[in-house]
Amino acid sequence: YKRQESIDFGVFPKAEKQERKLALTNTGKHVLVIYDVITSCGCTEVEYSKEGIRPGEKTELTVVYDAEKAEHFSKTVTVYCNANNSPLRLKITGEAK
Repeated sequence: YKRQESIDFGVFPKAEKQERKLALTNTGKHVLVIYDVITSCGCTEVEYSKEGIRPGEKTELTVVYDAEKAEHFSKTVTVYCNANNSPLRLKITGEAK
């Protein structure tokens, strides 16, 4: 698989929910299946397809961050799948003002 390591949401008003898309490409020889995605806090949600990703194909994960307060943040999104190096860890950072 191939993916971005992190997402920087930048600076944004805390009242505005932020959404970013993250591409995940299956570079292996077998169908990639995402079993679960865990976030390090309740302020982060991830939407993803439960369908298997065939070799060479991509899927998108939609990461939504809803700031609870004005602060700089660094959170972790952990993707559990059938890749050899599972779980995959992605970092999201930014600053809600």
